[in-house]
Amino acid sequence: MNELKYIKKIRNGDQNALNELIEFLYPQLYRFVYRKLAGDETTSDIVQDTFVRFVRVIPTYQVQGKVIHYLFKIASNLCIDYWKQKGKEYDYEIEEELFVDVGTNVHVETLDKLQQEQITTYVMELSPPQQDVMLLKYFEQLTFKEIANIYQVSESTIKSRHTQALIKLRRKMKVGETYE
Repeated sequence: MNELKYIKKIRNGDQNALNELIEFLYPQLYRFVYRKLAGDETTSDIVQDTFVRFVRVIPTYQVQGKVIHYLFKIASNLCIDYWKQKGKEYDYEIEEELFVDVGTNVHVETLDKLQQEQITTYVMELSPPQQDVMLLKYFEQLTFKEIANIYQVSESTIKSRHTQALIKLRRKMKVGETYE
């Protein structure tokens, strides 16, 4: 997708270009916010607010990198604001259902699901900058350089946040091992 072309069309009042851009970027942004909010029901509201804020700045928006990276930054800040308003009362319930095929080993699938939920819980206990690095690196498959560009910090800062997050996660996983 040629994002620059879409931005130019949107600036000229092309509503279809805006709709296409949002439709293209929505799933990726939704996944990021959903994970950042640990499945909270306000995910859609924050994603929508992210796009509203983006649309407001389009007239002055300077294209630097991918638009989704700019949206990740806006969404991350909105998530931080949301948690501050809630007093950091994290809700770790994950609403995804476990679908079991006939040939599936239920015990292995259950253990895998528990481990994924536990890792998600641990990630949400990290500082917001560390959460972002982990979510963008492992769920959105961004490079350290891309993440550094999003937050306008050095690549070494992102790598340091990543290393510190991994250390914290390892400690939490050692303490939290209960179902092996």
